Amino acid sequence: MSSIGSWGLTNTPEAKRYLSVDPQTLGQLRVLRVGDVELQLDGHRLIVRGTPVHLPRKEFVILRQLMYNAGRVVTRCELLDNAWGPDRVDVQNYLEVHIRRLRTKIESNADRPTRIRTVRGVGYVFDLPPDD
Repeated sequence: MSSIGSWGLTNTPEAKRYLSVDPQTLGQLRVLRVGDVELQLDGHRLIVRGTPVHLPRKEFVILRQLMYNAGRVVTRCELLDNAWGPDRVDVQNYLEVHIRRLRTKIESNADRPTRIRTVRGVGYVFDLPPDD
């Protein structure tokens, strides 16, 4: 068999490492949207109530995990492991600082959060809007 004839074979170990992409989705951004908060995963952009908001990398990682699990409590340990890795050292207060910064960016009133809610002793939940 010539090399051209074997071009389409997908039973090789190398070919199995790649996922096929539906041509209908090519060029479209993956987006997480909960209410008026939109997180563009491919573009690393946050849009809140139609306005783009600057989002540093760690805040993006934390918000992505919270929005992906919207309505479900995400434990502090899960958030810390995802953002800083399991071998983290002295990052206990970093999470609270980043959560506070996220609240100032997406909440109408950061002192009375309605989106990112603290579940005392467990973690945080990105609450779904009442109409969802």
